[in-house]
Amino acid sequence: MARPRSHPLAIRKSAEEAAADLPALMAKAEKAVASALHGEHTQKKVGGGERFWQFREYAPGDRPQDIDWRQSGKTDEVYIRQKEWQTPQATIFWCSRASGMEFSSAASLPTKSETAKIITLALGILMTRAGDQVGLFGLPRTGRSEAMLQRIGASLCETPKESKPLPDLTAYTCPKNASIVQIGDFLEPPNDIEAIFKTLAVQNQSGMVIQVLDPAEIELPYSGRITFEDPAHQTRETVNHVSSIRDAYRQRIADQLRAVETLCKSHRWDYIFHCTDSPIDDTLAALWAKISHHETKAVP
Repeated sequence: MARPRSHPLAIRKSAEEAAADLPALMAKAEKAVASALHGEHTQKKVGGGERFWQFREYAPGDRPQDIDWRQSGKTDEVYIRQKEWQTPQATIFWCSRASGMEFSSAASLPTKSETAKIITLALGILMTRAGDQVGLFGLPRTGRSEAMLQRIGASLCETPKESKPLPDLTAYTCPKNASIVQIGDFLEPPNDIEAIFKTLAVQNQSGMVIQVLDPAEIELPYSGRITFEDPAHQTRETVNHVSSIRDAYRQRIADQLRAVETLCKSHRWDYIFHCTDSPIDDTLAALWAKISHHETKAVP
């Protein structure tokens, strides 16, 4: 008979499994960070090294010590140097732990869950190195230390007590004016997603959504008889000739992607799509470019 998850032995087993998986997850995230930051695409941003800055015109109320005299000397305006991704308190990550995220259509491909975890932790590493505080949806604290990154990684490796496909806003409230980064497959009905996004947009200063899908979920490359399973809703549906629904399926998934992106635009959130057969470091570089150029003003 299986012990309930609240049993001390079950909790200890879960913790031991998380501890065993953590080094591998940290290594993959560090590798993605190194790959994403390597190359000319990251060297062309304003600033350099591991910290990225924007310049904007000096305004009443700005601190004189923030003036960048070198940049100001190039024009007739006075510019101050400012962090590009402003997080007054923190950036909070929500990483989907829904059962459907465990899907992979090929042994050579990572699951959506593994991909989402690596992206989450890698972004956390980048942000803490830039001096930002980070936290994980559900955790009580934020920080920018190595210990916080380890805590986020350990939490991602744990078997979740619940596996809701969208953020559970009844159990956790993000810090006021924080930035929210959501990573998942977002295959729920658009109306359900919209309701969550609206609430988060009120609570948080800015946002970003990374939608992660397996290539088979986009193309439906199968033939013959196939059974579709939805673990989250415990439903199954068998199609005898999958080729007969392929065009309609592809249109439906395209509509879903478009709906999620449109919802992001309506809240002025950044949106990035990632397919699990694509390199994670390419997506991470694109994400970091968006973050480091967030609301920047072009310098003449």
